[in-house]
Amino acid sequence: MGLGRWNRRLLFAPVGHPKSIERTGLEPPVRISAQDVLLGSGLEPDAQRTVQPEAKCVHRPPYPFLTTAETGRYVGRITSRPSGEAFRSGSHKEIQGITNKPVRKIVNTHFHWDHWQGNQVYASANPGLEIVASQRTRENLTRPDAGVGGIPFIEKQLTTLPKEIDQLKDEITRATSPEVKARLESNLHQAEAYLQELKGLKPALPTRTLTSTVTLHEQGREIQLHLLGRAHTDGDVFVYLPREKVVVTGDAVIDWMPFLNDGYPEDWVQTLTALEQLDFTHIIPGHGVVLPKSHLTFFRGYLSDLIAAVKKAAADGASLDEMKKAVGDQLAPKYERGMSKYPLGQYRDRVGTNVEMVYRKVVKKA
Repeated sequence: MGLGRWNRRLLFAPVGHPKSIERTGLEPPVRISAQDVLLGSGLEPDAQRTVQPEAKCVHRPPYPFLTTAETGRYVGRITSRPSGEAFRSGSHKEIQGITNKPVRKIVNTHFHWDHWQGNQVYASANPGLEIVASQRTRENLTRPDAGVGGIPFIEKQLTTLPKEIDQLKDEITRATSPEVKARLESNLHQAEAYLQELKGLKPALPTRTLTSTVTLHEQGREIQLHLLGRAHTDGDVFVYLPREKVVVTGDAVIDWMPFLNDGYPEDWVQTLTALEQLDFTHIIPGHGVVLPKSHLTFFRGYLSDLIAAVKKAAADGASLDEMKKAVGDQLAPKYERGMSKYPLGQYRDRVGTNVEMVYRKVVKKA
């Protein structure tokens, strides 16, 4: 995954003054009261590397969340890596703009590095911080074979980042456009700084784990943490606000092509069907803009159709290479456009890998 993933956590912060802020982006615009605000942040290492600086797809959901979209520009200039610098210059300023009280709770939706590696920044700012995750996520964070996340994965990042830095330097020497060169130089600076932070990273693991759905009550707000089954990982947590009719899905629902390498394709479909039973109108995904509930149907449909197409291709005797092309072409009319909104995670870039994962996890396993 290199630098190409995101850090999205939920941050619960009680508010100590009557300030409010306006967040538009979905109709109608609303004013978010600075009472018991639930904050979310997305820190994206690779977005500025691939998205032109003029991209302006930031979103401001009409709910008590502060969050970011898949672009190199963020609400409140949230910077692009899960780091101490990002906390001070971006997320921290957003939080301080609403309250001077410390963040008290973080929810890690799953174990992938982009969804937990910033924990230690908030833990250092508040020694009483509670970090909540599923029991499986807590276990995966220390397992060397868990996948793309966890403490052991940091060593892999320390190996791959210098190579990416060298690649950036090479791209800078070959860049002919001043704008592209400036963007690459900015990315290089961030990558070098992130590498130094990784070298000194002191991971903060979850302090509270869940084995079943629980309900939190924070300053009058009901927050349900749902464990609905295996999906993107074997420990996904879904955060549901029944009064606001919002669900936060982590990477179990995103606005681009899913990453199946650590996932459970058939279980994933069933888990999303269970999620659909909740009464919500909007989704805050692991990556992407705020989405209507109907996006769940689209996203689940892709997984269902992918599984069915791979099973049929395998039954017809197609080789893996043949089915990668055939299935990709077969599903493209229905899914390519909707899965290719951003420079990252586009349909054609990932459909072959997704076909292979379904083949190995579903067909071969059976």
